[in-house]
Amino acid sequence: MKNLITIILVLIFSQLIPAQNISFNDINSSNVLELYRQSQAGNMPQEMKSMDIMVQIGEGNMIQLIDKTPNFIQLLQTGNYNTTLFINPNNYPTNAEIKINGSGNYIDITGSNSISDGMKMNINANDMTIFMRNY
Repeated sequence: MKNLITIILVLIFSQLIPAQNISFNDINSSNVLELYRQSQAGNMPQEMKSMDIMVQIGEGNMIQLIDKTPNFIQLLQTGNYNTTLFINPNNYPTNAEIKINGSGNYIDITGSNSISDGMKMNINANDMTIFMRNY
């Protein structure tokens, strides 16, 4: 379990490595948590403050993320054959956490605005279809 968490954290921070001029070989289990703390504390340059976290556990899951103005989005899918589409064509930055637990779910979210800012969506069901539009 400890190895799985380390691998997930390394994958999350692999997006940040080139911008920080850190070689992938320099990241290990001793310093990955420090890099995570730095990102959470806001010690990163302004252009590096966007973060997309996507984790899928199960078979046949799919996530499609298209964001014109990225800020922070966390998508977690646990279960089998889930599909999540998140498309933000707006100029309003994304700030959302979406957690899906179950199988056969289809989630389609389009847009981001002041109403959806800080949105936290928890879905614990099977065979759900959710369409959300923020214009």
